[in-house]
Amino acid sequence: MENKEFKIETREETFRVAKITPVEMLAISTQVDLEKFEQTKVLYQFALEHTEVLMGEQWKPVKTPGKEVYVPFGIEQDMDSLNKICLYFITEVIYKAFQKSSE
Repeated sequence: MENKEFKIETREETFRVAKITPVEMLAISTQVDLEKFEQTKVLYQFALEHTEVLMGEQWKPVKTPGKEVYVPFGIEQDMDSLNKICLYFITEVIYKAFQKSSE
């Protein structure tokens, strides 16, 4: 999985998808059911924990794994931006990975 950088229109920061192991990808694929709250919660946490934001010259996770710590400051109150990050992750990482493997 390459670390492709991306932007969302509601933020000025640059984001990228962090490294994801094949085992993590296989495991998260079982959580793709947006009809079920717990599975959706796991998927969104995974997306935010595996998306990084460029802060100065360092890449930091948008959500610190296992904690409710978000970067950049205040983004946890910006539901529109968090939603856009998660939708990017789901469509550009999860769906594309499994679409390629089924071809």
